[in-house]
Amino acid sequence: MKTRPAYVADRFYPGDPVELRSMVETFIAEAPVATSPDMVSGMVVPHAGFIFSGATAGFGYKRIQGGAPTRIVLLGASHRYRFDGLALFDGDAFDCPLGRLTVDRVFADALGDLFGNEGPRPHEYEHTLETQLPFLLCAVGNRLIVPVLFGSHASEEHVTFGKRLADMLAPEDLVIASTDLSHFLSEQEANAIDRRTIEAVVAGDANALIGGLREDTCSMCGGAAVVAAMACASARGATNRHVLDYRTSGAVSGDYGRVVGYTTITLEYNKETS
Repeated sequence: MKTRPAYVADRFYPGDPVELRSMVETFIAEAPVATSPDMVSGMVVPHAGFIFSGATAGFGYKRIQGGAPTRIVLLGASHRYRFDGLALFDGDAFDCPLGRLTVDRVFADALGDLFGNEGPRPHEYEHTLETQLPFLLCAVGNRLIVPVLFGSHASEEHVTFGKRLADMLAPEDLVIASTDLSHFLSEQEANAIDRRTIEAVVAGDANALIGGLREDTCSMCGGAAVVAAMACASARGATNRHVLDYRTSGAVSGDYGRVVGYTTITLEYNKETS
C-alpha cells in the first residue's frame, strides 16, 4: 500500500493523537452553529496552523458533524507548483495522526482521465488538504477521500471542472475547498479585501471572483478550488451560501499590522429541495 505521510504534523497541528483530537473536538464543540449535515453540499474552510484558523474551521465541521458522505472531494491549490489540470495522488491512502483515510482510486482516476494528471509530486509537503483530515475524522469519521490539487490561477476552466464534478457525485457526497484569504496586510486592509472576496462567494458569482482575484481586488490562495466548489454546488442545486465565521490571525497573534484572513462558508441546499 502506498500511503502519503502526515508531512505537517507537529508543524500545523499537534502530532500527538490525544492532544490533536482534544484540540479539534474542542474547536468543533465550541462553534456556535447548528449541526445539519444533510443541508451541506460543500464548504470553504481555512488551512493555516490550527492555533490561528482551527476555530474558524470548526464552524464548518460542526455544521457537517455526524454526516455520512460516501466520499469527500478535497479541493486545494498547490502552494509550490504551477501546472495545468489536476495533481492527483497515485497511492492508496493519506496518513493522519488520528487514522488513515483511503483514497477513492477509481473516482480519482476518472477525474485524471477527464482533466489530466500532473501526478503526485505537488502533494508532497503540501498542507492545504492535509490540515482538513483531523477535522474530517473527528466530524464524520473515516470516509473515502478524493484529494485534488490545482496548479493554475482561478479561471473558467475551474468552473467547467466543478460542473463536471457535480455530474459524477452521489447525492450524499461532500466537496470541501481549502483556502485562506488575504495575506500579510493590516487588519483594516485585510477586512476590506476579505469582505469583497466573501461577498463574491456568497453571491455565487464565480466570474466576479475570478476577475477580482486577477485584478487583486479579491484575495485567496485557493481561489481555483473555491471557484470549482462554487460551480459544483450550483450545479447540484445548492444555492444557499452562509458565512459561518470570519476572523484574522491578529485575534491570536495580537499583531494587527500583518494578518492573514480566514473564513468558513457553507454551500447548502434549499430546505424545500434537500
